[in-house]
Amino acid sequence: MVNIFNFKSKKRQNENESKNDERKQPIPLRISVCEKLVKDIFGNSSDIVIQSFNTVKEPAMIIYVDGLVNKDLIDRDILKPLKANDFTGDVSLSIKAVYTEAHDIDTFVNCVMDAQVAVFYENSKKVYIVEFRGWDKRGVSEPDAENVIRGPKEGFNESIRTNTALLRRKIKTPKLILESLILGKQSKTSIVLAYIEGIVNEEVLKELKKRISKINTDIILESGNIEQYIDEHNFLPISSIGITQKPDVAAMRIAEGRVAILCDGTPHVLTVPELFIENIHTAEDYYFRSVYSTIIRILRVIAMFISVMLPGLAVAIITYNEEMIPSVFLTSIITATQKTPMPVFAEVFLLSLMFELLREAGTRMPKSVGSAITIVGSLIIGEAAVSAGIVSAPIVIIVALTAVTSFMIPNLLEFILIYRTFYWLLGTTMGLIGIGAGFFIMMTQLISTDSFGIPILSSFSKNELKDSVLKLPFKSLRYRPTSIAKNNIKRRG
Repeated sequence: MVNIFNFKSKKRQNENESKNDERKQPIPLRISVCEKLVKDIFGNSSDIVIQSFNTVKEPAMIIYVDGLVNKDLIDRDILKPLKANDFTGDVSLSIKAVYTEAHDIDTFVNCVMDAQVAVFYENSKKVYIVEFRGWDKRGVSEPDAENVIRGPKEGFNESIRTNTALLRRKIKTPKLILESLILGKQSKTSIVLAYIEGIVNEEVLKELKKRISKINTDIILESGNIEQYIDEHNFLPISSIGITQKPDVAAMRIAEGRVAILCDGTPHVLTVPELFIENIHTAEDYYFRSVYSTIIRILRVIAMFISVMLPGLAVAIITYNEEMIPSVFLTSIITATQKTPMPVFAEVFLLSLMFELLREAGTRMPKSVGSAITIVGSLIIGEAAVSAGIVSAPIVIIVALTAVTSFMIPNLLEFILIYRTFYWLLGTTMGLIGIGAGFFIMMTQLISTDSFGIPILSSFSKNELKDSVLKLPFKSLRYRPTSIAKNNIKRRG
């Protein structure tokens, strides 16, 4: 019964496909009819070039989008050969470029919208599609968000073909699969799933394809749009999807069994699954010696706890548990805070709010003045607030230290901001008991969060501990992360 059912299902599927093919509008034989049909499809769009011309045999026509193709190549490899006196009437032999064929109007329209050139010829039931893309694009440069001292300086740009080529340069195996998809009913955005066959986690890949197939929207402009559609934890402060602008980072993650998602029009590449510990890792950790990389990672962990918990912890201790502060420091803090009109929790809130406003202003302003405004504004406003007696100097130091440490982990800015506010509220209302309760809630949330079926805190196996907070030499890293890679986990030896 199962075999009969499968046979009937396949037969029904083939019948549906044949019906769809019948519904597709064929290519008209006459150039005049083709020209009228094309003008009806594209309307009065000024950037659609429809150029009819005569050959020594039959009339022909080319169609392309102005600004998205290379006109010099069109003139050299299409127009001149077809207009030549020795043209035989066989377009396939005359076009001096690699081409494909379209046999229906829908396919032709999609190709033209994808920055390709369409060539019509009289009495031909097919359209010749030539890829002569030639729009202006940004060159390969160092990404601003992931500056490194040692290691490759190149970064992804907005061209998906440039990005796939950068990946190919890093991973030169035929097992690197680049699977193309189209998302957005109006934007028709090109998406590429990159993974290594035989190493990728098949369950993650299957789940990713399932979630992407459910995306039914008009426009996809950036990988952030895709992230919001495929992430099941949009309301949590921690993301379960990695992001990078560096080809070497993407290649390293793909080689560990992950899947990279490249989106045309953006330099930001998504990787799944994402483990929490990876937020304290950087690309140059793998290029420096292991001792230095380990020390830097420990500093990042310390910075994360300082940035998240210090303001709330300071408010809790100063307000409710003064006995925990040494008497020398307690005297200085009491002396400083007695001269200010606001309680400690209000001072922390005011200074934190001021810092976030300055940081956002510096981010949105031109680079030449943004950093200067952030630094000078912080110094001037902080100094003026202390001199005016609005806030105390110890609180300024605490908030400044919190702000500086947050820049050490840029991937966790959302997590840090939300939980810093959460700890501040708990420290203000319940003291150290609230801080303890907040830590329990935070750890419970992290433990219960998964990334495509893999817990984000699952990087504590024997092999993965060698590349977590610690960074052992490459000679010790014989296996891929076993929480991610399920097949072919040995990477060395």
